[in-house]
Amino acid sequence: MIEFKDKKIYFSGRGEKIEKDELIKYFLQNEGVITKSLDEADMIIEGYMTPVHQQEQFYLLSKNGIEVVDIEKLEKQFSENIDIDSILMAVKISKEKQRVIKLLNNRYFSDDIFLSLLKYYDWGGEGLHDNDDNRDVSTAIVQRFCSLQQTNHNIQHSPIGIYYTALESTQPKLLEAVYNMPDYSISDKNALSTQPLSLKEVVALNPNTPKTVLMQILKDNVPKQLEFLALNESINKMISSRLFKLNNRDIINNLISSGNLQTQDLKEVLDDENLKINVLRNFPLDDKLFEMLMGYSLSDPHLAYLSSNTSLTQEHIEKLFEFNIDNVNINLLRNPLCKRSRLEEFFKKNDLVYNIAIAHNPSLDGILFEKLFETGDINTDLALAQNKNTPKQIIKKLYQKNLHEINLCLASNEASPINILMQLQVDSRYNSAVSNNETYKEFSRNSLGIIQDENNRFKRDTYGDFWD
Repeated sequence: MIEFKDKKIYFSGRGEKIEKDELIKYFLQNEGVITKSLDEADMIIEGYMTPVHQQEQFYLLSKNGIEVVDIEKLEKQFSENIDIDSILMAVKISKEKQRVIKLLNNRYFSDDIFLSLLKYYDWGGEGLHDNDDNRDVSTAIVQRFCSLQQTNHNIQHSPIGIYYTALESTQPKLLEAVYNMPDYSISDKNALSTQPLSLKEVVALNPNTPKTVLMQILKDNVPKQLEFLALNESINKMISSRLFKLNNRDIINNLISSGNLQTQDLKEVLDDENLKINVLRNFPLDDKLFEMLMGYSLSDPHLAYLSSNTSLTQEHIEKLFEFNIDNVNINLLRNPLCKRSRLEEFFKKNDLVYNIAIAHNPSLDGILFEKLFETGDINTDLALAQNKNTPKQIIKKLYQKNLHEINLCLASNEASPINILMQLQVDSRYNSAVSNNETYKEFSRNSLGIIQDENNRFKRDTYGDFWD
């Protein structure tokens, strides 16, 4: 802690993150005295842009017992002890844009102080990067809150940095700030239908968005934002009901897919065939709801849709097996909760279609993986090449077959050993798939020294097999 009481302070240069005038006020508040004479000083503040000849002079004086304080140390202490309420009041009254920008670039401020200051920045009705001031503020936000900029520094210089910041944020205050910033949209090229394209859509989808903002999204009544709000896993019953009452099919479908549709509204949508199919395939099931759906005398196609629901329990799976419908059985055999006895039962039928379904099941044991590989069927091999839990020894055997279709699956499979991925990567046919493979990407980051974690799962599971 730097003590200023009764010290005669000589201040050279200027502040880096804090205005010099504010720092001088800080000295006076702490009973320090400002002097313009270096000869009188018993404390020297070596500010930003201090001339080199003065730096050398200060060094010599420090040898004689004069305290020399670096501007960074001073600004850190100032920032940690600042009367933020007074600063916010002054900013609010003066509306000094450049002062706000300078304060936002103070890395010593806490996130809460930063977000409080951000509320007073005027974007001037322009985009995130439409002028130098807006660009500086956008960059400051990304530098502080976006984890991606640690591995890709260029992202802080692009408006998409704010998009990724909002996408990963867990801070309600930040999401509120983003919603009130100029909107920004990414390209819809290669985007999934469930991927938000604009900042406001990201905020609508983020489960950490505060209720006040969720209510504002309802009030703003922008259809696309409402669609993503319906997918938000944290919305309450009141918001869900209000969305349902809008009677918009896209919104209702999203309420179903996210499990946000209220039970009392569920019966109403079952009269609509398309909505009914969505309920059967995607709505999270409990025992009571499963029995209710079974009481609707479902057709064979309806049962097939229900059998693909990922929330089925083992008991639900067994009840559906009792119908002995091929399409139902195929879906159930792919379910990781399917009993081993069922998998063995259907494997013994020596049915190609059933074998392919079993080969997709991620919960198989080593013996069943081996039995499926030994069938020698190319379609079963393709399913094994896609399965993320296929043992490495089988993946190696699949790779040795040197078939394009199998190699394409292995290039995307995170279970593929890194030595196989590296060999596939040099082939232009598989380069793109390997480059997007998370195992390969993690290996690349480790190779560059970006991730240095001795407990890293990738290192533990993959490096040991590198040359096997």
